[in-house]
Amino acid sequence: MSKTLDWLYSLEGRGEIYKLERMDQALALIGDPHRRLRAVHIAGTKGKGSVAAMLDAIARAAGLRCGLYTKPHLVHLTERTRIDGAEMPARLMLEYIERLRAIYERADLALTFFEFTVALMFLYFAEAAVDLAIIETGLGGRLDSTNVVAPLVSVITPIGFDHMDRLGHTIAEIATEKGGIIKFGVPVVIGARDPEARRVLASLAAQRQSPARIVDRDFSFRSLAPAHLLDYFGLGLNLEQVELGVAGPFQHENAAIALAAVEVLGAQGWRFEEQAIRQGLRELSWPGRFDVVSRRPLVILDCAHNELSIGALLDTIAVELGPQVRPRLIFGCLEDKQWARMAAMLAPRVRDVTLTRVRPKRPLEPENLLPLFSAQVPARVVREPRRAVEQVMAESGPDDVVVVTGSVYLVGEIYPYFLKRQGRRGLFS
Repeated sequence: MSKTLDWLYSLEGRGEIYKLERMDQALALIGDPHRRLRAVHIAGTKGKGSVAAMLDAIARAAGLRCGLYTKPHLVHLTERTRIDGAEMPARLMLEYIERLRAIYERADLALTFFEFTVALMFLYFAEAAVDLAIIETGLGGRLDSTNVVAPLVSVITPIGFDHMDRLGHTIAEIATEKGGIIKFGVPVVIGARDPEARRVLASLAAQRQSPARIVDRDFSFRSLAPAHLLDYFGLGLNLEQVELGVAGPFQHENAAIALAAVEVLGAQGWRFEEQAIRQGLRELSWPGRFDVVSRRPLVILDCAHNELSIGALLDTIAVELGPQVRPRLIFGCLEDKQWARMAAMLAPRVRDVTLTRVRPKRPLEPENLLPLFSAQVPARVVREPRRAVEQVMAESGPDDVVVVTGSVYLVGEIYPYFLKRQGRRGLFS
């Protein structure tokens, strides 16, 4: 098992290559499984994973056999590829890896890690004959390896600044890359509220004759926070007091985007009864998003990793816990993020901060953050994430609040500590 996974992770050394021709070639070698899928394709800067999880939950409540692909994973690679809510069985994933490795090595096709895992996902979903595949892009959209799929509907969530080195340094440039998933004649749900992003995305939809449903024009919502409830107003679907199984006002926006996509699917003949919609959203579980993993002290893990998501996290703390709450912060991020801006947003809102270093993927040295935080609050460096959480937990009283954020990878490194305390091995069954 370890040798097979070691080989797969060794592909990360090939970097990231953005050429869809390579994916076309890779998928042709295994029978073009993506062409056998009925899919929803989701891109955006913030909320795309949550929207994907919501659509999956609604589809499963409606009795559909649903495949869900999200990235990155938190604890186990198998989390990325789920059917009916369950992670791909580890032994089966290893079999798929070995099978695809043999095919691609015979063809002398050297895929990247992401390309390989996307090909695996497409084949797994096709061979399992899922009714519907919910597929989240990796980075961007236009040249993302998932963008070979021909979806029933494309979905674009809020747009903000992230991955500027590859997606562009203006909102218009980033929106253009994300809008690359809009296909000719395929409906698109646009959840971006930024005026420039909306203009770009609406223009792309018009050019591609893609019927667009745009937030605040064709659908809207009313948040009933601090209750985990929202009202949804669509073109044909109107729902009052929809309950969400996840916390945070930002999830109300995500739910509205998901419901707009449900409306589009409904117009194509898919049946989603109101009971299934409500049940799916009420029973939704989405780890790492304002995720309470301990009660005394109260510990929250959140995958916020850019300005948009840090802002959403701070709003959620104020709504859920009260504006006066100043949590203890464990923070670490990647060097290519807007880390100075994130620090400026967080420092006035926390009691103290423990800075740590994420292991994979271009980590930012915590010493770079220290002066930014220590000018406003007590701050220290504990470079190893597991040691950082152990130290903060040992020092915290039962009424303290601890927030871990800054990177998906940081949450992934710390999550096993809390899973072990709960007697669990993984996030999903």
